[in-house]
Amino acid sequence: MKSVWSIIIIVFTVVLPRQIVSAQDLTNLGGELSTDLTGHNAIQVVAPNVTDEIRRTKQLTGFSVFHRIVTREQGLGSRFVNASCGGCHLQNGKGSLSFNGRNNALDLGSSMVIKVSLKGRERDGGAKKVPGIGTQIQDQRVDGRAKYDIKLKWEYISGKYPDGTRFKLRKPKLSFKIPGIRSSRLRHSLRMSPLLIGLGLLEFIPEETILALSDPTDSNGDGISGKPNYIPDVRTGNFSLGRFGFKASAPTVEQQTVAALLLDMGIKSSLLNGAASAEISDDELDRLTVYQQIPGVPKARNQDDPTVQLGKSLFQSIGCADCHKMTLQTSPDAPVELANQTIHPFTDLLLHDMGPSLSDNRPDYSANGSEWRTTPLWGLGFSEMLANESGISARFMHDGRARSIEEAILWHGGESSRSRTNFKNLPANQRAAVIQFLKSL
Repeated sequence: MKSVWSIIIIVFTVVLPRQIVSAQDLTNLGGELSTDLTGHNAIQVVAPNVTDEIRRTKQLTGFSVFHRIVTREQGLGSRFVNASCGGCHLQNGKGSLSFNGRNNALDLGSSMVIKVSLKGRERDGGAKKVPGIGTQIQDQRVDGRAKYDIKLKWEYISGKYPDGTRFKLRKPKLSFKIPGIRSSRLRHSLRMSPLLIGLGLLEFIPEETILALSDPTDSNGDGISGKPNYIPDVRTGNFSLGRFGFKASAPTVEQQTVAALLLDMGIKSSLLNGAASAEISDDELDRLTVYQQIPGVPKARNQDDPTVQLGKSLFQSIGCADCHKMTLQTSPDAPVELANQTIHPFTDLLLHDMGPSLSDNRPDYSANGSEWRTTPLWGLGFSEMLANESGISARFMHDGRARSIEEAILWHGGESSRSRTNFKNLPANQRAAVIQFLKSL
């Protein structure tokens, strides 16, 4: 009788929490910031719960700062990647996979970046800078001449599911030349521009919540060993928990923004370069930051659909939710519109080892080459619709190698190998249900 009660306790402690999450309505992905607007307006217009007129005005006027085309006279660097934030993040979404001004009709520049470094680390743990370049290639010049002879090609890999269904993956084959630097000394990482969604909410998830989800030594033996990335905080001068970027290499929206201004556009800010050198005013930087912090978050769609509900249950049962945490709570100490929000970002904001197939062999503070931050999945299906609206093809993963959500799942390795295998072992109709659920987000 004692063993029977033990079994009952195990069933309730293991199965019941999953049932509770499965029954949870995820429609309002961004809590009270969730919006009924569609298309690009959903992630550009101020969130519906923002009532403070000063904050509303900052967010609304930040639109023009984000999308304006910057000239050399306005601070655009002599070398850059793109001449506007919106040139890489089309409609605040992703860009296309291109270099040398082939990303849209405006011919503003590239929409991808190449992170570079030399073997080893700087004293603070960051990637070792390449002399004369730093840690990112700026392939555009104001005279219009291309730099570094960048070529992007693809290698294709065939595979099949246990049921015999075939698939084909691809991985990038990138080549470029940096005069005076032997290629054997270089480490590089191709990055595509990410969707900008719910950034202010991610910024105010309590650090203790994120750390409670971490398990660097896999002490519980579940194969998941997420760890935080601690990086220099330029505002405080200390090391802070990273939250933004594919390697969690920025602690705040503001720091991610000033880094992008400098590395992508060659624009100096007082925060990074001192007031005397600033090429963007503190007021414009503030509006640009707020613009990204408090726009709406598109609602999830079709959550009552039986196939979507099946897909949500399978997403949890095969282990995807072990890293892509479905529900988190923001801090009570956040700005009022971001405080105490129950949100569904599908991330733990931690670094996870994704295996050798996704390794870029390039360190980034606490992150090694194969470790990547869990990408938030809210807006995953929305990003496909936004790509169509922008006239580009939807692409996924840090370097855009995946042409579909299904391909992105199949690229998962390392700590996520078990979930990938579980997905592959599902019948075709159940695999389709998982994809339909992800597209509903």
